[in-house]
Amino acid sequence: MTDPVKTIGEALVDGLKARDVTCVFGIPGVHTVELYRGLAASGLRHVTPRHEQGAGFMADGYARVSGKPGVAFVITGP
Repeated sequence: MTDPVKTIGEALVDGLKARDVTCVFGIPGVHTVELYRGLAASGLRHVTPRHEQGAGFMADGYARVSGKPGVAFVITGP
């Protein structure tokens, strides 16, 4: 039997999980749509900030407090 083909988003999210990522911060957009498709069934927690800078600050704070990687999915912005 062959394994089902994974999307690039699913493969990227699997890579994040392999690196002990449990939470990501970000804003869905045209540049991150594949990541979000992979995120949907991954079990990773997602937090939506108001803007890209907030995602970066949230990911940084999360990493400092938890000791786990802080991940931000951002778009190009205005």
